[in-house]
Amino acid sequence: MDTKNLTRSISKPYLITIISAIVGSLVLIVIMNNLNKTDTTISETLNQQESPVTNLEENWPREVSVFNGTISILKKPQRILTASVGHDELTISLVGLDRLVGVAGITKDPTYSNVASLVKNIPEIDRDPENIVALNPDIVVTSQYFPEESIERLSDLKITVVQTELAANIKEQIENILLLGYIYGEEERANILSLEISNRYEYIHSITKGKSQEEKKKVASITRYSDQIWTAGSNSTEGMIIDAAGGINVASTSGIIGNATTSIEGLIVMAPEIIIITQPKEFGGAELRNDLITNEVTQKIPAVMENQIYFMETRHFTTLSFWNIRGIEELAKILWPTHLEKQTFGGFSLPK
Repeated sequence: MDTKNLTRSISKPYLITIISAIVGSLVLIVIMNNLNKTDTTISETLNQQESPVTNLEENWPREVSVFNGTISILKKPQRILTASVGHDELTISLVGLDRLVGVAGITKDPTYSNVASLVKNIPEIDRDPENIVALNPDIVVTSQYFPEESIERLSDLKITVVQTELAANIKEQIENILLLGYIYGEEERANILSLEISNRYEYIHSITKGKSQEEKKKVASITRYSDQIWTAGSNSTEGMIIDAAGGINVASTSGIIGNATTSIEGLIVMAPEIIIITQPKEFGGAELRNDLITNEVTQKIPAVMENQIYFMETRHFTTLSFWNIRGIEELAKILWPTHLEKQTFGGFSLPK
């Protein structure tokens, strides 16, 4: 994790003020710097920190330097509007639902969202600035993909907008949690959640870290849209999950970067021992699996020959939030059944 991200995220004068006033904010600096170490130190680093217990109510305004510049937050936000499913999942784990006045439409779809059941009574928003203003938010938190013209319009209307980049790896997701905790005035909750996530990550890592390459299975993550097969190589969310679960991502070892198209011939060459389909069954996933097992040509693929094709929950593999841990856990159960076959994993804690 790049330590420069911390200095970009929390502006220096404000951070110095808080450090001099309260011990709790030291957690943000120490955690961020130490997360540059290897994966094996994530939980060790976080567990060495004490959650802040000092009242942070008076430490406003505060500034953050984010994707859309240096933003001043005058007071602790009480009416929060988030405009992407990743930010919705992060925010709901940090603040009470009563502080959330609007969420992205996709966040209400349980196929793609891990918090759909929690937000069913919260207004669904689009990217129209006028509709956003009608909900009277204190702050709008969204991704780097939110339209620039909409941000300018909201700024003209005196609505604070914070754009943060969503991450596809656990270390940077923890960084995002700490940053949002600072933005929302929920530093203590952010540290508790970070510890919870890192402990679950480390549990899987404790099983996989001693495994040899010969013990690891070759895995391909695939989908199919418009008759084109897609796979996930390095620098992809699915690829991160495969690596963290202790698999060998055959798309990555074949030189594929990000999510890219391939073919049946390409799958044959990659020769995965396990195929995971992250596409919803009802939206083409079931048809893709059926075609793989009935096509004479695909019988050359080890995963097809050994009936090792699995459906994975789309929301665990495609959302850019810490819920990717659930994808890691479920794939690890497939890869390491002697260790995890009887293990069950649940959701994550919510703010009290």
